[in-house]
Order: sequence, then C-alpha cells, then structure tokens
Amino acid sequence: MNRRTLISCSLALLGLATLSSSASVAQEVFPSKPITLIMPYGAGGGPDVTNRMMADLMRKRQSLQMIVENKPGANATLGAAYVARAKPDGYTILYGSNANLAAAQGFFKSLPYDPIRDFAGITLVGEQYFALLLRNEFKGISFTQFLERAKKNPELFPIGGPSASYETAHKMMQNAARLDNTYVRYADSGKMMNDLFGGRLAGAFQPLSGAYPSINNGQAYAVAVTATQRVPTLLNVSTMHEVLPGVALSAWTGHFAPARTPRPIIELLHTKLVEVLNDPEIRKRNEESGRALFLTPDETDAWVRKETPRWLSLLKAAGIEPE
Repeated sequence: MNRRTLISCSLALLGLATLSSSASVAQEVFPSKPITLIMPYGAGGGPDVTNRMMADLMRKRQSLQMIVENKPGANATLGAAYVARAKPDGYTILYGSNANLAAAQGFFKSLPYDPIRDFAGITLVGEQYFALLLRNEFKGISFTQFLERAKKNPELFPIGGPSASYETAHKMMQNAARLDNTYVRYADSGKMMNDLFGGRLAGAFQPLSGAYPSINNGQAYAVAVTATQRVPTLLNVSTMHEVLPGVALSAWTGHFAPARTPRPIIELLHTKLVEVLNDPEIRKRNEESGRALFLTPDETDAWVRKETPRWLSLLKAAGIEPE
C-alpha cells in the first residue's frame, strides 16, 4: 500500500469515528431544547391541569423543559393532525386518546392523518370515566328523575361535551332512555362549563378529574357516572349502568410521538414520563378518574390497534355516522 492510499484510508477511518462519535453525542444530549406537548383540548379542563402539573414536575425532577400547548377543535383531531405532520425528532408529542385515535374514523369520513400509521406510542397513561354534571338548579334529583324530565321536555335539557367520547356516552344514554334532547359539541371545556354555570346548558359531560373541582366548590351537581360500578370518591352518585343496563363507557389517554421518531428517543421519553406520572399527586388524580396503566411503547401501539375496531363498533351501535 503506497503512502497516499494509506493516508486516504486513515482519513476515512477518522471520519467514520468522528461521525460515530457525533451521532452518539447527539443522541446523548436529547433533549437540547424544550419539548412541546400538544393538548388537543382547551385550557382549564382536568386533563390540561394534570398535564401542566406533569410538565412542571418534568422541569423540577428531570431537568427537562416541557411546554403544554392547547390546539382544540374537531373532536380533538386538530391537535393530532398537527403532531402527525411534526418532525419526528421527539420535540413535539401528542396527548392522545380514544377520541382522536381509535374513534376518529367513526366521526369523520376523511382524516388528515392515519391514527395507527402516523403515531408511535410513548406510554398509555390509563383509563378514565366520565361524570354527567347538571347545573345547580337540578341539585338533588336522581338520574332516573333527570331522565324522566329530559324525556318529557327535551328542549330544556341540552347536554354538552368536549370530544367524541362524551358524544358517544350521550348517544348511548339517549338510545337506551329514548331521549330526544340536544347534544352540543365543544372544542373548549372551559367555554362549555361557563355555559353550564350560565344556564345555557342543562348538563355537561366531564372526565372525573375535570368534574371534581366543580362538584367540590358547589358550582355543579353530579347526577351520574359512566363506570360500571360506583366510584369510591362519589359513592352517592349513581352509575348510568344501574338505571340503563349496558350504558357504561371509559376513555383512555396517553402520549404519542410522530411515527419514525427514533426508538432511543421514544424509550427515553417513556422512562421520564412514567417516573413523573408515578408522582403520588398525579397518580392519585389518575386513579380517582379511573385506573393508571403506564404501558410500554409496544404495549401502547398494540392497545391502539386493538381499541380502534372496538370504538368503531361502539359508534356504529350508538347510531353515530361519520360526517
């Protein structure tokens, strides 16, 4: 081997070593800037509050800067579409749910994203139930009495909800009780609750985590929950299932990255998120709303694949047609 060839080979090897070292360093320093968590719901609701608590703990305990950005609309699909188009580098992630992943295809004839192919699961946080809240003038009536009044005067009982999950629960209740009241879709949970407090709605569906503040401060009255058994923190509140057998529903939520996000980044985000989600206060909030799961990335992807046909079947049975 002549001297020129030897020098060329040495430079090539040095270049490969440098590239390898650079790639390793690039991987090690993730994240080098704030991560944006897209909330596909309005500010102020239970999930928004919990995720802002989580983001604050990320900063304090993991030295990881996380920004919560609200992008509500179209049954939580606007925020999902934004993340699906984001660069797959781990710096933009989605607070996903059955609404914008499993059920979305049953609400819309066309979506700007594929719920399965366009996302990579980071972790599934858990399942949660819903409460049907009524404004205070109805305080003290039972769920059965509410159904009787709504059946007799449906125009006086418009019910609101901020996503596909709540609309499904409302439709199941309507079908079972033969109601003809109006369901009002909201992109912003805060606006919905203002309409409830202001008398423009008779009732509103909220996740339990978002319902507790209004119940505890006396702004609204819980008349029913969508669990199959009474919730320990609301033992005096009937389940819908008790009065309307078979009417029960839970939602699930989790964190997702754009598809093709490098696996080491997914694993790192999973580890950091689960450590923070296990904080006693956050875990308590999740468990008061349903049950905590904290699935692995692979388990999360498998969960979405399994849940999609189940939710489409639920929507079809409830008589909800894609628009």
